[in-house]
Amino acid sequence: MNIFVTITNLLLKMKIHLKKSFFFVIPAIVGFAEAQAQSVPAKVQPGINTSFMDKSVKPNNDFFRFVNGTWVENTAIPADKTTWGSFNELRQNTDRDALAILKEAAANKNLDPNSDQAKAVNVYLTFMDTISRNKLGIKPIKPFLDKINKIKNTQDLNQLLLEMESQGGLGFYGIGVGSDAKNSNRNVVNLGLGSLGLPDRDYYVSDDKDSKEKREKYLTHVARMLVFVGEKPADAKQNAAKVLAIETAMAKPRLDRVERRDRRKTYNPMTVADLQKLTPTVNWNAYIEGVGIGKIDSLIVSQPKYMVALEEIFKTAKIDDLKAYMRWTLINKSSGVLTTDIEAASWDFYSKTLQ
Repeated sequence: MNIFVTITNLLLKMKIHLKKSFFFVIPAIVGFAEAQAQSVPAKVQPGINTSFMDKSVKPNNDFFRFVNGTWVENTAIPADKTTWGSFNELRQNTDRDALAILKEAAANKNLDPNSDQAKAVNVYLTFMDTISRNKLGIKPIKPFLDKINKIKNTQDLNQLLLEMESQGGLGFYGIGVGSDAKNSNRNVVNLGLGSLGLPDRDYYVSDDKDSKEKREKYLTHVARMLVFVGEKPADAKQNAAKVLAIETAMAKPRLDRVERRDRRKTYNPMTVADLQKLTPTVNWNAYIEGVGIGKIDSLIVSQPKYMVALEEIFKTAKIDDLKAYMRWTLINKSSGVLTTDIEAASWDFYSKTLQ
C-alpha cells in the first residue's frame, strides 16, 4: 500500500466528511517527507540499466525485447499483484521510503505537536486506526446522507452540489482552477464531468461479453455498498439499477478513449452565459460564486456535449433516481476511510473484479 499516496487519496475522499481546515495537512505531509528525504543519502541508480537488455535481439526487429528482454525473462509478477513493471517498482520503493519516514517521526517522543511533522503523523495514525473507524461505522457521512435524503427537486440537488464542492463533490459536475492549457502564464476555471463508478464510457456502452459481465458485477457491488448505508437488500438492488441507468446516461455523451487523446476536444472556452444555455437547470453564476471562485466572464468546459445531456437528465430523471446516484457517489468516495468491511468491499471490486 502506498502510504504516502494513500493518505493523500484518503484525505481527498475524506473531503466528504472532514472540515476544510483539516486539509492543510496534505502540503504538510509532502513538505515533511521532502525535508526528511533530503537528510537521507540518495542511492545512485542508473537511468538506463543495461543489464535488463537482451542484446541478442536486434533493436530494429523488436525494440521492446532489445531494451527489456532480460528483465522480462527473469522477473515474476508478485503474487499479490496483477501487473508489474518499472512504475510499480518505483511506487513500491516510494511506499517503503514514505512509510519509514512516518514511522520514524511517530516514534519521536520529542516531536513538536505544532510542527508539520506532527500533523503528518496525526493524519497517518488517524487513518491507520481501524478500531476507531469500525466503531464509528457510517457516522462520519450520516449528516450528508441526511441532506441527500431531504432533496425534493433539482434546485435542492444543485444547492447541495454547491455546498459539497469544497468537500469533494457529489457527482454530476465539478469545478476547479488550473493553468490554461494554451497559456501557462495564466490560470483558468475548468468545468469537468461528474464521477462514474466504472472507469470510463466504454464500460457502460460496449456490448462485448466482458463489459456486460462487469456491468452485472457492478450492480451487485453497488447494491452491496448501499446496504452498508442502511438500505434493505431489496431496496439496494433496485437503487443499484437506478444508479447504473443514471451513470449510463452520463457516460453516453462523453468522449470515447480515442477522442480523449485529442486535447483540443477538451479545451472549450466559453462565456458563463453560453454555459447557462447548455445546462439552464443550474444557476452557473450562483454556483461559481458560491464555491468561492467569484465573478468570472468565461471558463473552459471540458465536454459541452455532456453538459447538454446533463440538462436532459435533470429534466427527465426521477428525483429519487438522482438521489440514489448521490448516495452511491458518497459511499464510494468515502469507502477507503470508513470501516474495514466497507474498505474491503470496495477493494474487492475495484482491485480484483475489474482487473
